Amino acid sequence: MVRPGGILVLSVPAFNWLWGRHDDLNNHYRRYDFGELIHSKNCFSEANRYILVQDQGVEQPDIESSLGMPALNSVLYLVGSTRAGKVNAMCCSSVTQVTYCSAKVAVAVNKNNLTHDYIKESGVFSLSALGQNQGHMAHYFGRNSGRQMNKFASFKYKRGKTGSPIIEGCPDYYDCQVDHRATIDLDTHTLFVDRVMDASSDSEEPLLTYRDYARDVRNLINDPNMSQRTV
Repeated sequence: MVRPGGILVLSVPAFNWLWGRHDDLNNHYRRYDFGELIHSKNCFSEANRYILVQDQGVEQPDIESSLGMPALNSVLYLVGSTRAGKVNAMCCSSVTQVTYCSAKVAVAVNKNNLTHDYIKESGVFSLSALGQNQGHMAHYFGRNSGRQMNKFASFKYKRGKTGSPIIEGCPDYYDCQVDHRATIDLDTHTLFVDRVMDASSDSEEPLLTYRDYARDVRNLINDPNMSQRTV
């Protein structure tokens, strides 16, 4: 019903796991995750998690600027963890090495993400680096919630030494154990500092960066094959 070039603002209750008596009293049908909303046809998501702007005749902000800080051009990783025998993974660019010996890395994870809960409870996670031709995996794991779907329905993995999922086809991986003494609360995120327990980084394949993904994100959003693989 929105006119061409119009803007639709949606205010919806978030996260099914927060369902309570308030929802019953207000006759809510369900709660939603951001990943479910951004796949609406002809819509394009802005930088924050709560705004959708229709992509028809509307001037969009510069795509690289809207996605974060492209000048840093971080490598994209799939961060996977396990809880009660289940696995989940998300896409993350906030990964950095902090010490060389012993090998430790730091990863900032949004507290809204299901993977955050898995890491918090299990104290372990994996990092699977993405190659330059794996933008579809960054989009798939980064724009969907494990609360609404099994992200590994279309992707194979093996268990690392910590039990975390190592996604097949990724050029590099790191299997990590959290050092809870060094973990830092960053309000919206938790900065997990972790000891690398196992790794494989022998590949010479160029890795996917934030800028690579930003360049191709519009095509990934509009790719009908992606919409078939996501919910």
